[in-house]
This record gives sequence, C-alpha cells and structure tokens, in this order.
Amino acid sequence: MTLGRRQLLKACLGATQLKLLEQLAPSVARAQSATDAPTKLLTLFMGGGWMSLYTFYPLTSSETAAVIPAPFVENGEPIYFDASNIKALDGSASATALRVPALWDEAALTAGMADPRTGGATSPHGWAWKQHQLWSHTVAIHGVDQQTAAHAAGQVSAMCGVASSEFKSPSLHAWAAHSLFSRFPDRPIPSVWVGGPAPASLDLRSEASPSRIERRSDIDFLFSNKLARPWANLKASDVGSTVPPVAFDGSPAAGGFFLNPIEERSLRRLRDQRGKLNPASEAVLGKIHDDLVGVSRVLARDVSTIVQNTQGVQYTPRPFWAPAAGSHFATNIGGFGTDSGASWDSQFDLALRLLKSDLCTSVAVDCQGVGRYGFDNGHSQGHRVQFAQVRATFDVVGRLLGEMKATPGTQAGKSLLDETLVVLLSDFARTWPKSGPTSDHWPSNTVILAGGGLNANRMVGTYAVNTADANASGFDGVPVAVRESTGDVTRKPRSADVVTTALAVMGVHNVRIPGGNGEILGVRTGT
Repeated sequence: MTLGRRQLLKACLGATQLKLLEQLAPSVARAQSATDAPTKLLTLFMGGGWMSLYTFYPLTSSETAAVIPAPFVENGEPIYFDASNIKALDGSASATALRVPALWDEAALTAGMADPRTGGATSPHGWAWKQHQLWSHTVAIHGVDQQTAAHAAGQVSAMCGVASSEFKSPSLHAWAAHSLFSRFPDRPIPSVWVGGPAPASLDLRSEASPSRIERRSDIDFLFSNKLARPWANLKASDVGSTVPPVAFDGSPAAGGFFLNPIEERSLRRLRDQRGKLNPASEAVLGKIHDDLVGVSRVLARDVSTIVQNTQGVQYTPRPFWAPAAGSHFATNIGGFGTDSGASWDSQFDLALRLLKSDLCTSVAVDCQGVGRYGFDNGHSQGHRVQFAQVRATFDVVGRLLGEMKATPGTQAGKSLLDETLVVLLSDFARTWPKSGPTSDHWPSNTVILAGGGLNANRMVGTYAVNTADANASGFDGVPVAVRESTGDVTRKPRSADVVTTALAVMGVHNVRIPGGNGEILGVRTGT
C-alpha cells in the first residue's frame, strides 16, 4: 500500500531483508495518456446489487407494457411506472437519449413548490439529474455481464474486469493513478480509498496503491508532520534544507519540495545499494525508495491544511424539498426511511475536497442507500424497497454531480465534472419481478459514466426481455460494438470492457486484462 508517516520507518527497517521480497518485484505496466481527457477519477460503489432499470431505462414502450404492472403508491411513495412515465431527460424524442421514469411534477418543482409527498403526486427522486441537466455529461452502458452472481466476485469484477474472489488484474483506480502519474507528479496522494471495496494496484507503480483515508482526521494522522513529535525541528523549512529529491537511479525526481536530513540520508543509503543486489531485489528496493520520496512529497505539500481549507458542497443549493433536519444530501422515502444525509455526508465531502484541491487522481467512495441500505435487503417485500431506495440514492448522486458541474475546474472554462470521470458501479443487478415478492440476482448490470470526454446523453446497449421467467423482465445484455486489439466485434459487453472504456475516456490505452477486453464504442467522444 502507499506509505504513510508511520510506515516510513517500517519500510526502511524491512529493506534489509530483500531476499524475502524477490517474488514481489514489480513488472512495470505502461499506458499512454492524452492531454484532452478527464484527468481525475471518482468511483461510487452501490454494493449489494442495484436494480438499474429504476434509473436510466432502455426498454421500448411495448416492452415496458409487457413487463411491468401499473404504478401504485405505498407510504406516499409512487412505486413502479408505466410507459407514459418514461421520458428523456432533455425532453427530446431521441431513441438513444437518457430516459428515466419521470415520477415527478416538473412544473411544481421548477416553480419551487414543495414535494406533496403525502399525496404521492410528486416524487422528485432522480430530479437532480433534470435540475442540473446532467444528461450533458452522462452515458449509461446497459447489459454489462459481470460474469458472476456472487457478491465478492462481483465487486472484484466491477473494479478490475475479472470475476474472482481476489484481484487478478489492477483495479480501474490503480490503472488511472499509475498511468497519469507522470503527467501529474505533484498530486501527492494519487489514489485514495475512502470507502467501498478496496482497490488493488498489484504490480503497478507504488503511487497507484490506494491510501486508506476514511475521514479528514486520517490525513493529519497519516500524511502530516504536525502531529509527530519526532519531526519537531526536522522539517526541511526548519533546518533550511535545500536538498532536492532524487530518483532511485540518481536522476532528479519530480521536484517542488526539499528533503529534511533524515529523509535525505535514508534515501541516499537506499540508493547506495544499487548494483550490489540481484535485479529482483533491486527492483523492490527501488519501489521502497520511490514510496519514501512520495511520503516526503506529501509532508512537504502540507495536504492536511489544503484539505481543511477546501470546502465540500459550495456552489449548489440544498434541495428545498429535502427533510428540514438534514444536510445537502438528506432525503425521505416515506415509510421506507428518512436520511439526514449521514449515509453520504462524510465520504462525499471528503471526495469533493480531495478532487477540488487537485491532490488526487483517483478516489473510491462507497455509496449506500437511505439509512445505509445495502441494496441486498428487503427480499420479503420484493421490488418495493429496492425501487424507493435506488431512486432516492440516484437523486443523491445527482446532487453530488451537480455540485461538481457547478465547481470551476483547474482549466479555464471547465468544471470539476468536465475534468473528472465519475463511474457508478455495483456487484450485479437484480431481477425485476412481474409478480410475487421475490427479487433475485442476475449478473447483467448497468454502469453509469458521467464527466468529461463522453459522447453524452446516450444509452449504449439494452436488456433482452425475458419471456421464459414469469418473475423477471430480463437477464442478458444485448450485443454492442466493442473495439478489441484485433479489430471491432459485436458481442455482449463485459466488466473488463467497462474498465477498458473508462480508461480510454481518460486517455489511457493499451491495457490488457486477463480473459480479454475491448473498448465499448459510442461511449467516448469520437467513437
């Protein structure tokens, strides 16, 4: 993992036993990055499997009429919808535009009228995507095969493209941090794991390993010399140090800071071992050396103060219809629960601060439902809890993206959302029962991409309506155009293709994933 202040000494002490580390010698993976692509990644993981058809809806009117019953209201919350409710977010009649079950009174909400929840006339869940016109930055990929119906393997599959109980390939987050590091060496914490399943870097560069930061105070503890008494009077600024960092091979490292005497001596002694060890041990030593340089970079940047002085939600108003006793992300789903925003506040706030301050390339966040709902509950009530929970959480995500869209980016004329690729992931989808209380699992899924570099306001792929199972609307995705290394093919999209496509949007190409992978065409601008 990425080294923090407390790991620095341990790494130096362990470096003497290099014979034990030969098997960990990294095989360096390389990828290209483009200057006109999003340069930051944010993943939101809805663990447990979410029923994606409750958000962006790809089926035709005739298919909808065949697979869902008439809407009904429970606890003041509209449940289900019919073909007449399905509308394009942009108001167009385009067959490929992003369509949603629009269970809201648009005129009332636009006029600032409160949600008449008790009457069930207006359900604004999902309204944030309309309010902030997020179709201008969004693509939905439907029918993605996770190649598993197991939770653990589904999580790994969604993040790296290989269905397994453990990572067989680096996660999307690691690829992004690894590939963009040379362009942004001044980002002191390239990959941050705030919540959800843990990303994995495997044998990529050390900077691609995720730093576990659950709350702002963790930054003080791990990456600040303010709280460490042994650092007193030994900061580079305290001793007037002008020693710049040096890479393991002796060449100048990414600068912008100076080393204190302890750092300089530790790194110099590690470099002294070059040429005295076998190649595998020397490679590991070089990785430890680069980790220590990264620690020095973080300490010198004083990221703790930067994050503290950066505001989270800043540019968008709190929804007027949200529960009164709550934050920007508060929501109410009637008898299914109310959330003051506690399920999202801490992680969303930290993610916004890290992205706004340009300290990170990749941030992984957990995205649970109302009251920390895990999307694999409520089987006894069938679709009803899932429907309310998914749509409420979908709206909360829209508020987060709306804030990013309103936030000025680091480049003139661009927003934070323009400069970021946001990927909404889950283990797998859920069956949509046409009758009965059951709600089972199925491996096909929808992945939502939002941000810059996208062929926006588009849905790619759909689901095959299942007529063999009376309790499900569909299981399989339909074939789409995929660009593999040997040429273009038409087949069902897989999670490995989603990882490849997301990386391509960020300008990262030539990634190879075990089992095969390709870029899903129609997602990235220009494809």
